[in-house]
Amino acid sequence: MSKLNSFKDLPLPDLRFEQSFVASLHKYADTQPKLDQMSVEQLDQLNVELDRREQEELINPLPITPSIVTYAVIKDQILMPLIQGFLYTGALILVRPILRMIVLNGQNFGHSLASFIGINQILRR
Repeated sequence: MSKLNSFKDLPLPDLRFEQSFVASLHKYADTQPKLDQMSVEQLDQLNVELDRREQEELINPLPITPSIVTYAVIKDQILMPLIQGFLYTGALILVRPILRMIVLNGQNFGHSLASFIGINQILRR
């Protein structure tokens, strides 16, 4: 029986990625109906059906095919970060002149407020 002598011997799994990746795989493997277009009776019926399917899934998990894994990796790990990066960069490029104008107006207001209060005269002496 081997004992762990230090914390360096403990394996640290990357739980953040694994849990979210498995959740997205299950989401892509099972298509859900649109809930906002259903009546109350249909929602109750769907609730009973979902309970039954959850019990079945505990016994027989959803089949996750290689195409589902490929789709999840391409969408969640490549396309979405790329699109988000483009949008964030575009927003920063568009906002930069406005932020520069705000900074200049703030500096001008600060100078006029300092001269109004008389701080500029104290510092010149």
